[in-house]
Amino acid sequence: MAHAGRVLVARRGKGEHLAGLWEFPGGKIAPGESPEAGARRELLEETGIDLTGIPMTRIASVRHKYPDRTVVLHTFLAEPRSAPAITRAGRGGRWVPLGELPALGMPEANREILRVLAERLGPGA
Repeated sequence: MAHAGRVLVARRGKGEHLAGLWEFPGGKIAPGESPEAGARRELLEETGIDLTGIPMTRIASVRHKYPDRTVVLHTFLAEPRSAPAITRAGRGGRWVPLGELPALGMPEANREILRVLAERLGPGA
């Protein structure tokens, strides 16, 4: 999710795979759920942000193999009219300027997503 050149990120919790790293909020898709519906549900569960009525555009689907698992990340871009406050405690979410994302400690699987975001939201976008 992005607003005014800033992107929403959250810190992976204790006990999670890659704990302490920053990520784009989201999670597992439930059986029978579309990737977009899963993204909307996970964002609401993790942050309290409801994107009802906000269009979402799929910008990337990334498959990445870690030593212990393979992940597929379906990434959507949504641009709300304002930067909603994060109402769910414990995730350490925040809005970060696009240019600061590469300096955050993020999972390896996010490299392609960062590249696509820079293309979509960078200068002149």
